[in-house]
Amino acid sequence: MTSYEESQRKMSRHLSQALDDIGVIQDMTDLRRHIHLLEETMLTESNKLRDCNETYYIVGSQSEGTTTIGMDSDTDCLMILNDYLVVFDWAEWDKDKIILLAIRDRTTPPQLCYLQRLRHDLPIKLDHPVNPTDEVDEEGRVLVSNKWMASKLWEVLKHFGPMISHGPSTSYSDKVDLVYAFPCASMPEECDFLFRRPRPGHYPKPETLERARHCPTFLVPQGHPFSEHKHLQWRISTSLWERFLVFDFTAEQQHVYVLLKMIRKSFIKPVVGDNMSTFHMKTAVMFTIESCQPDIWRRDNIIASAVNCLNTLLRWIRIGYCPHFTTYGVNLFHGKLDKRKLIKLKNVITQIKSHNMWCIYQIQMDMLGFHLLPDIRILDDRRHSNQLKILRGILHSIPGMVTWIMSGLMSNSRQQNTYEAVNAIIGHHRLLHSIHISGSSLEREYASLLLHHIYGLLASTLASSFIARQLPVTQFVINLYKLSFTSDLMSTKLKYASMLYCSGHCAAAAQVLTHCEGLLGPDVHHYCQCYDRPQTHKDQSDAHLEAGLNGNITELLKSHSTLCVMFSTHESCCVPEHLQYEMFRTMTHVDQQLRHGCTDWMDLVVIDCVPFLHYLQYLVYRQLGQPAEKLAALQKLKDYVSQPGGIRGHGDTAAHMLAHCCELENQLDVALDLYQQSVQHFPRNNIANWHLARLLQ
Repeated sequence: MTSYEESQRKMSRHLSQALDDIGVIQDMTDLRRHIHLLEETMLTESNKLRDCNETYYIVGSQSEGTTTIGMDSDTDCLMILNDYLVVFDWAEWDKDKIILLAIRDRTTPPQLCYLQRLRHDLPIKLDHPVNPTDEVDEEGRVLVSNKWMASKLWEVLKHFGPMISHGPSTSYSDKVDLVYAFPCASMPEECDFLFRRPRPGHYPKPETLERARHCPTFLVPQGHPFSEHKHLQWRISTSLWERFLVFDFTAEQQHVYVLLKMIRKSFIKPVVGDNMSTFHMKTAVMFTIESCQPDIWRRDNIIASAVNCLNTLLRWIRIGYCPHFTTYGVNLFHGKLDKRKLIKLKNVITQIKSHNMWCIYQIQMDMLGFHLLPDIRILDDRRHSNQLKILRGILHSIPGMVTWIMSGLMSNSRQQNTYEAVNAIIGHHRLLHSIHISGSSLEREYASLLLHHIYGLLASTLASSFIARQLPVTQFVINLYKLSFTSDLMSTKLKYASMLYCSGHCAAAAQVLTHCEGLLGPDVHHYCQCYDRPQTHKDQSDAHLEAGLNGNITELLKSHSTLCVMFSTHESCCVPEHLQYEMFRTMTHVDQQLRHGCTDWMDLVVIDCVPFLHYLQYLVYRQLGQPAEKLAALQKLKDYVSQPGGIRGHGDTAAHMLAHCCELENQLDVALDLYQQSVQHFPRNNIANWHLARLLQ
C-alpha cells in the first residue's frame, strides 16, 4: 500500500468517525425513519376517522434518514387524492373513481403526460370542463391544468398565511413542501425500465425491486420548464421507489451520500444554485453503487467512494446527460443546467476532487471540518449530545399529531348531540381497535397511541351526561377512565380527577391529584403543538431525551410525556365551571377571521397539565376545608404563571385559572391584572375579554 493510499484510508476513517459523531449512524437513521414513517401513518389513518380519502407520504431526506441537523432539511409531503385514478389504457376505467386518462404524443417530453377527463358513468371522454382551470384542446378533449392543484392547496392552506411555492409544491412554510398527487392505476411503461435493464445484481436487492414493483406511482403537478403547455403537463413520480432504494444503502453508502449532500450545499450550490440538486447526487450514488463492487464501500474507503460518485457525475456532465434511475428516457440536466452551467459545474467538481478531497476540512455544516481536526475527539466528544439534539428536533411531531387528531375529532362533535357524539366515539374506537389487531406494525403503533385517548374521551362524555342528570357515575365509566390512564403520563388522569371534583367526590380527587404530582420529574416533558400559540415550555430535558434514546418512542410518550388536557362540549359537566367559558373564546366575527391554521382546539377547553393539576388541587382542598393545602396549591399555580418567559402556550388559560382562584380569595385587583395581561398577549380569541367586562361592569 502506498503512502497516498494509507493517507486516504486514514482520512476516510476519521471522516467516517466524524459523520458518526454528528449523528449519521444506523441507530439515529432508523429513529428518523421510524418517526417520520409513523407520522405519515398517523396522517393517513386519521383521515379515515374523518372520512377523508387521502393518503400521505413523507418522502425525501427526512423519511430516508439522510439528513443532519446542520442541513436543516425541509419535509416533503405527498398527499394522494384517492378519489381519482390516472389510467394509461381505456381498459383500466373504474366506475368508482374519478378517472383521468394519461395521454401523450411524439412531442411530449419524457416522464410527462397530459390528463384528459373521462365520464364517471361510462368509459368515454367528458365533453365539458369541470373546473375553471380545465382547458379544451383542438380535438375537444377536456384537459386538467396542473394549476388546479395549486388552487386546491391554496384553498386548504389559506388560513395559515402567505403561500410559498417550490416547483410542484405549495406550502405555508419554507420548512414543509406539500404536493397533491394523483395515483396511477398501473406502472407507467417508462418505469418498467428499472426492472428489466441489465445490472450486476447486488443493488438493488431482489426483494427491494419486488417491493418497488408493487408500489404505487403518482402524477404530480409539474410540466417541462421550456414547454408552452407546461401548465397542462403532469410529471410521473416514483418517490416511494426511491425511498426503498435509499433504505437499501449500507451504513458506509449512507455516509458517502450524506457527505456528497454536504459538499453540494457547501461548494456547488454557491456556484450553480439549486439547479444541481440533492436528487442529482442521489442518482449518482445509486448508479455508482449499482456499477461498483460491494466491497469498495468500507469505512476506510469513504473518500475514494465519494470520488467514484463524483466521477459518475463528471461523465454525465461531459455528455450533457444525467439519466433517471427509475424512469427511462429522462435527462435530469434538461431544464436545469445549460452548457454554461455545466462547464461551471465541471470545474467546481474537478476542484473538489483535487488534493485528496481536502476541501471537506472547510465544511462548516455540522462543524464537520472541526470534527476532522487532529485529537478533537479527545477534547470534545459530541456524538451523544448530537444524538439528543436530533431527537429533540424530531420527537415533537408524534405527540403533536396526537393532539391535532384528538382536537379535530372533539371539535367536529360540536354540531352533534350527546347520543350522536357517543356513537361517533364508539365508531372511532372500533376502527382503531381493528387496526390495533390486524394492521401493520406502524398502524398498530398509531392505534396504540390513540386508543387510550379515545377511552378517556368516551368516559368523560358519558360521565358528563350522568352528572348533567344528577346521576351517579357508573363503574363501567370509571373502568373506561382507568383504561385511558396509559394515554400519556397524566392528561387523562387529570380528566378523571376533574370528573371526581365535579361529581362531588373531592377526597377521591385529592388522592388522584397527589398521585399525579408524584409523577412529575426532570424526565417528564409537556408537549403542546396547538397552532397559533407560542411553544409552551423549554426544550426537552436531557433526562427526558435519554429515555427516548434508551427505549421505545411510544413508551417514552406514554411514560415520560404529558399532552394538553382537552375537553369537548359534551364533557362540559366534567370541567370546573369557570373553565367551561374557554370553549367560547371565539366571540366575534373578527375573532373568527383571525383564526389561522389548525385551530380546532380553540373550540375546546385546552389546558397544560401542570397548571391544571394545581388549579384542581386548589379547588379540591378549598372544598375539603384544608386551607394550608389550598394555599400551597395556589402558590404553585402562581409560580407557574409567573415563571420566566411570560405567558406561553396555553399560559393564557393558566392565568385565567389563577385569576379565578384570586376571585375566590376576594383579590379582585389581582384577578383583573391577570386578565389584562392575558389580553395583552392574546387580544383576540381570548375569553379574558369577557371576564374583564364581567368584573368591570
